[in-house]
Amino acid sequence: MNPLDAASALFLQPHYDDVALSCGGTAALLATGGKPVTIITVCASDIVATMVDDFAAWKHERWRISDPDEVVRIRRAEDQASADALGCDLRWLGIPDAIYRGERYTSDADLFGPIHAEELEMVDHMAEELVGLPEWREGDTVFVPLGVGGHVDHRIAFATGAALADRGVTVFAYVDCPYAIHTPSGVPARLAEVGDRLGSPVTVPVADEAFERRLAAIACYTSQVPIIFRFTDDWRAAVRRFAEETGDGRPAERFWRVRPR
Repeated sequence: MNPLDAASALFLQPHYDDVALSCGGTAALLATGGKPVTIITVCASDIVATMVDDFAAWKHERWRISDPDEVVRIRRAEDQASADALGCDLRWLGIPDAIYRGERYTSDADLFGPIHAEELEMVDHMAEELVGLPEWREGDTVFVPLGVGGHVDHRIAFATGAALADRGVTVFAYVDCPYAIHTPSGVPARLAEVGDRLGSPVTVPVADEAFERRLAAIACYTSQVPIIFRFTDDWRAAVRRFAEETGDGRPAERFWRVRPR
């Protein structure tokens, strides 16, 4: 099956910007083709002051936003603008970002380290929540991050996709950007880690208009782009170059079908 054959689609993103960064062209192609497409942002809970430890406060400082209410307001506004640019609907779930989940993840090393055992229970909870959403349609195709880069929230989202595949849902994993852009070796490393849960790769060519929508959607995240692309002087060129490498000279995005056990 080709991802573009989806009759309707749910794109699961751990954080507010992951779909635009990673597979916004495919989301735009489906949406502009008249398919019902909803982006589901998982870690989109409200934030109260007691959830903001020193590590989270440091993250806020880098985003140049200090007030927790403002963090939520600004990031949701960016997310909505991005979804609009892609032509997709949008829903926010109530799970806190890892940086707000108590003492479990208090450094970047923690964010990219082992998933706390108790958090694996989130996988079944998220799968149940997704199939209970008003946007859920029988026969939906679900897109989840592959988990390139190893961020705990991305790996939990992938595990949720695998749980849905075990229920008979069609699930595709997308390449997490900018992790794959900054560290290309992360893709084969993650594929080796996941093993036989994935089928063969499928490459989706992204027409120029859809790719421009992806770039416009990324640009909506004004609090994040300077941090995400701090290693490059021209983030648009970096995104385009990676997409063209994926498509042998033309912009494309790559997916793997998630196999049921």
